[in-house]
Amino acid sequence: SMAASPSAAASAAASPAAAALTGSLSVWEAYGASGTSEKPAFDKMVAAVMAANPGLTVTVTDVPFANLFTNFETQAGAGSGPDLYIAPNDNLPKEARAGLLKDVSSLIPTLTAAPYNTSKVALDASTVDGKLYEIPESMKAIELMYNNSVITTPPVSTADWLTNAKKLGWVYGANGGGSYYLWGLFSSFGGTIMDATTGKCTATTGGGVAAGLKWLADMKAAGMHFYQNDGDAKADLISGKIAGFIEGPWQSADLSKALGAKLSVVAGPTGPGGAWAPLTAPDGYYVNAGSPNADLAVQFALQMLLPANEQLFANYGHLPANTTLQPTDPIAQSFAALMPKGFARPTLKQLDNYWGNFGNALVAVIDKGTDPTKAVADACAAMDKANGIQ
Repeated sequence: SMAASPSAAASAAASPAAAALTGSLSVWEAYGASGTSEKPAFDKMVAAVMAANPGLTVTVTDVPFANLFTNFETQAGAGSGPDLYIAPNDNLPKEARAGLLKDVSSLIPTLTAAPYNTSKVALDASTVDGKLYEIPESMKAIELMYNNSVITTPPVSTADWLTNAKKLGWVYGANGGGSYYLWGLFSSFGGTIMDATTGKCTATTGGGVAAGLKWLADMKAAGMHFYQNDGDAKADLISGKIAGFIEGPWQSADLSKALGAKLSVVAGPTGPGGAWAPLTAPDGYYVNAGSPNADLAVQFALQMLLPANEQLFANYGHLPANTTLQPTDPIAQSFAALMPKGFARPTLKQLDNYWGNFGNALVAVIDKGTDPTKAVADACAAMDKANGIQ
């Protein structure tokens, strides 16, 4: 019978037809503060879950993305904070190892089965030291978003990009943010950042990482526009100052609204070392380990992920971790097709010391004209030192 099947029982337990959820929950998100169109979709999803569960009250707090992780870590560390929050997995490893997140490994059979159908890539990237600490919602990675009425033939290779340099932008950022946009180039030039087992920095091996930085310096010399943040790049794409830049699906709704059918998405540049392979990782729900409502928070997250609800997010540029859900939007479909080619974001602790050090290297090369080989050697040494690796 159906009742004898664990996956069927798990699915039934997570469906609205099961016992209604009762109680109060607080959830944090950063969608509204980032100025994107995702917030209305999130609010609609929460409203749908509350409508299905009249005894459930959910308070949504919009937190600026720049403060989201630090606020959670400070408050959860002190025994307070939200019951759960939704975010990318930037700080997943750190927060899991600090004991701030509920171990949700027992959900794996439920998440793998219908109606959730969560991809293996998403679950792998949500796993730290063999345990699941994130309930994956969507996948994201950055690709080239461009105006196809200005760049009629999309650039494929790094040489094509050089030809189009004056029409393109690049987010190189401050505070290590640029190192996120940079990652896809490492594979393009045949470089790697870290050993997959030990976390030791490998960026000086073979010269690929330095070659990627040198290419960016050459692109600047050829007229590519460099930006401290993606908001400024987005404004220039909309106004027509640039015709494209590397960006993620979170900007799809705003850019589609501004550019309509002129907006297209293709992979970032293929280089002498291989194809563009950006960090690919899930957004998901994180349950506060100290929450007295942790079990209710898990059930709420599962209801937010039910296909009827998750489809609302898919329609706003979120690429579902659920392999059976299709975005309706052609831009989201383009992004979704590129996700399998990405680099699964490592959850090794040593990655924590990549961001700032390689962000500094990037800024040094672009703003100060520092020799790329020296900048990479310095960043690699600093990363290993910070990680206690000889």
